[in-house]
Amino acid sequence: MKPKRYTFKCWNCSRKYTLLREITEEQRLIVSCPFCGADGVVDLKPYRSEKIVARRGESEDTQIGGDYNLPEVLPTQKPE
Repeated sequence: MKPKRYTFKCWNCSRKYTLLREITEEQRLIVSCPFCGADGVVDLKPYRSEKIVARRGESEDTQIGGDYNLPEVLPTQKPE
């Protein structure tokens, strides 16, 4: 997937900011707030919709994939 600009909301200072990020198979993003410098974690798991693609005549060629239904502003959480 190509990098895309996303809007994040900082868990520490509650300000919104945008960053260019690439969504991959990873289920989490780690971002830093440009205003307060706090690191934040975005859990992408709740926004993933699973779909199974099976090709006709090829029983072993089943792919499990999914798209992300991301909100307009992604909330961040304090890293553990």
